[in-house]
Amino acid sequence: MSTGPITVGEITAAPGQRARGFLSVEVGKGLSVRMPVVIINGKADGPVFAVTAGVHGAEYPGIEAAIRLSRTLDPAEVRGALLIVPVVSVPAYQRRAIYVNPLDGINFNRVCPGNPMGTVTEMMADLLFKNVIAQADYYMDLHGGDMIEALVPFTLYYKTGNEAVDAKSRALAEAYGIPIILGSTVLRGGTYGAAAAMGKPSVLTEAGGQGILDEPSAQTHMRGVLNVLRRFGGLPGQPEAVPVAEYYSRFVWLTAEQDCVYYPKVTVGQQVREGELIAEFTDLFGEKIGELKSPATGPVLFLVTSPAINKNDPLMAIGSR
Repeated sequence: MSTGPITVGEITAAPGQRARGFLSVEVGKGLSVRMPVVIINGKADGPVFAVTAGVHGAEYPGIEAAIRLSRTLDPAEVRGALLIVPVVSVPAYQRRAIYVNPLDGINFNRVCPGNPMGTVTEMMADLLFKNVIAQADYYMDLHGGDMIEALVPFTLYYKTGNEAVDAKSRALAEAYGIPIILGSTVLRGGTYGAAAAMGKPSVLTEAGGQGILDEPSAQTHMRGVLNVLRRFGGLPGQPEAVPVAEYYSRFVWLTAEQDCVYYPKVTVGQQVREGELIAEFTDLFGEKIGELKSPATGPVLFLVTSPAINKNDPLMAIGSR
């Protein structure tokens, strides 16, 4: 609960104030990285919410939503506080890098909660978790399809086995208002799973993709965050009505077994059946070298749209009950 000044690194906001600055960490001799932070400390007591975006640097609608919220939410109306990090992986954002941090080639969303003595990305994750996530009562991480990914909006929460935390994470996902919700245990090292393991109800939300900053997806994220704030006591008023959600218990990731040219045979959002042909692969001469059949029945939630694929690259993910 927010009862007084809140400090993140060297940034402090008194009750009723907004403050902004940078969290930084030295990651090598003469090399440091930093991430922008905005603290909105309400006048009234209430929960502390953490909101991050830009864990992957080319997922723009979530970044835009976080920037707008950091500027427009009024501390006089906020109950408790918000800690907003609009761009977590600034190096990836600046270089328009997909999936990984270009400073070490590591996916931030696989190494949380980080390691202060680890790689650059692990040190960044440790910085975020110790300074931001550790102070939060609730956590929302805003994502979307990366530069070469199309997707239908969905929300993930992590099933930790702690029934109280899992129930609150699910309620957080429902309040956000995206009508596809997955409770899953895949993607170990993700932000939302690491936060949930610390006892923080958490979600990872997906809207937008393919390196496009589109207004409907930014609005999806903004409405979602505002709905959560109203539902869990961070803002006055009632949350907007949301659609009845569809729930899936498995998030089936499919990755490439070899370098190839990739030809998906399905579209994002399409319902597929187990055993159905969903992709073919060729070499650089166009000779067929493989095919992929669906291991599950359900909707295609995200789909890589580039034909250029490297071994172990993601191809698509399917939601399964």
